[in-house]
Amino acid sequence: MKLVISIVQDVDADTLVEEIIDKNFRVTKMSTTGGFLKSGNTTLLIGVDDERIDELLKIINDNCKTR
Repeated sequence: MKLVISIVQDVDADTLVEEIIDKNFRVTKMSTTGGFLKSGNTTLLIGVDDERIDELLKIINDNCKTR
């Protein structure tokens, strides 16, 4: 079992959380603020079995964009 801590932009968070839940992962969502730009972020705490880590990382990469 692994704990993945993912910090994503607020605009990506809702879609990402829905996708994570749809794929039967457990997730805790916390609102956070970035230190440099003071921009809104969301920190996700995701518990994942070792054999599903690649699946989770692909979901995160597919749903989050660089801005």
